Amino acid sequence: MIQIRQLNSSLQHILSFLIICLVGISQEAIAAKVVVIESYHHSYQWDQEYYQAIYDTLSPHHDVSYFEMDTKRLPQAQFAERADLAWKYIQQQAPQLVILADDNAVNLLHQRLNDSLIPVVYLGVNMNPREYHLNEHKRFTGVIERPLLRRSLLLIQRLLPQTVHRKILVLFDQGVTSDSAAEYISKQHSSMLGDIEVNLVQLSQLTDWQRNVLTAKEQGYNAIVVALYHTVRDADNSSVDADKLLKWISEHTPVPNFGFWGFSVSAEGNIGGYVLDGYHHGKIAANMATKILGGEKPENIFPVTDDLGKYIFSQKGLAKWNIVLPKEIEKTTLWVK
Repeated sequence: MIQIRQLNSSLQHILSFLIICLVGISQEAIAAKVVVIESYHHSYQWDQEYYQAIYDTLSPHHDVSYFEMDTKRLPQAQFAERADLAWKYIQQQAPQLVILADDNAVNLLHQRLNDSLIPVVYLGVNMNPREYHLNEHKRFTGVIERPLLRRSLLLIQRLLPQTVHRKILVLFDQGVTSDSAAEYISKQHSSMLGDIEVNLVQLSQLTDWQRNVLTAKEQGYNAIVVALYHTVRDADNSSVDADKLLKWISEHTPVPNFGFWGFSVSAEGNIGGYVLDGYHHGKIAANMATKILGGEKPENIFPVTDDLGKYIFSQKGLAKWNIVLPKEIEKTTLWVK
């Protein structure tokens, strides 16, 4: 009787061990490699936000890694070299899915990835996807990014003091993303929005940024929108630290400074706005990736435009300019310090 019990106990241990092994094997079989190719760099807040959403969504079940192309800080002459390095990284990892983040990664890698037959989800694309022939790539789908210009400017219109004629200066750098965003805005909107005159300017040099900011009030502007400011160069053609530039603008602007993207809002940056949220943007892409890894074909998942923004404001920034939010906006505002 004792021997039978000992035998049963041994069989139970063996059976438990086999179950654990089978579960481990099945989990490994389910897990996939996902590579995120960042057009920019991992310390850039937009990248941090969308990558966090991707990681939160995929990493419990899949192996997620990333490669930085660093095209915000490097000169354009080095883009092709960075694309080659990104491609080598993809080949080394042999992923089941690639996520291409923002226009430069898409522009420089889409053809090689299409030829490789690896499914692709893109995000942060400002150009019309047809410009990259993405509509012809069956294994591609993704999220299109559009600046929330109209709602942002209508919000600013409500917050500014009433005057006979109000003007807003919108500042972009001359990076690829800015080129696409500025072109989209120019096609979609006239220079007038209600009773507000809107002027969009793209600048590449630090001295031009400083001059336009310092003279904004003299030029008749009631506010500025600091949109994208990450590819600015100084007199030595060196990349200007974007955070330091934004802080300088915040300290020296003679009129309130708003933003289109959430990453630009802080106590030392833009005072706020109705902005695009990088985490939400990344979450849409991550959900698409989940469907593809689950067996759904990319061509059956239609690309979407991320046009959902949120109110983000700095309490310090609003106080500096004596701006009070309408109650219905204040209730839904995300506050940053």
